[in-house]
Amino acid sequence: MVSGEREPGLRERKKARTRAELRHAAVALALEHGPSAVTVPEICAAAGVSPRTFFNYFDSKEEPLFAWDSWLSREATARLARRPADEDTLTALRNAMQETLPGVGTSGDWPARRKLLTTHPELVGRLAQNLHHMEDLLAGALAERLSVPPSSLYPQLAAGAAVSALRASFVAWDPDTGQSGLAALLDRSFDLFTAGLLDGGGQGTGRRNRREPEKISDGDVEIP
Repeated sequence: MVSGEREPGLRERKKARTRAELRHAAVALALEHGPSAVTVPEICAAAGVSPRTFFNYFDSKEEPLFAWDSWLSREATARLARRPADEDTLTALRNAMQETLPGVGTSGDWPARRKLLTTHPELVGRLAQNLHHMEDLLAGALAERLSVPPSSLYPQLAAGAAVSALRASFVAWDPDTGQSGLAALLDRSFDLFTAGLLDGGGQGTGRRNRREPEKISDGDVEIP
């Protein structure tokens, strides 16, 4: 938890626990029976809640399968907006995402979610939409931070790179390494793209062509 943030109260912790139980039940049932065959009452029975409670948290039976993505998008964007104004853009993005990671859920949820997406590729389109939405939110927050239009090149590019770094970190992550392992991969991802993505991540012996970075202008903001 970031210094200065209050601990969640009992009601908030109970709501988070219920949401996690619904998410876990939805993923487990979708793996067992296939996403299209699972019903809301079945998810509720597995989680021990009523359908009315379910719809207090989610609008459809598919939403729990992507609850992480929606939460990550909102939380990372909110934390980016709270980063110090004198922090450079990429550092602010890195720190906002690192602050968000502890809330993504227990490591035991992720192998099941990864297996579900692999087994049912029809779900990948929804995941891609969620990632694109996250890029849009981050680009908007960056544009406001830099006082440029959201469609400007730099916010779009920086947001896309940050989301790609997050996605690559999750793909490479071994959940057995816990949150610290995921955080280390995210740091490494940011290090790699800020260094210009050297061949092999700077670990191989391939030929590298490097130039000194040129300064470009994005609106009224000079971007190194």
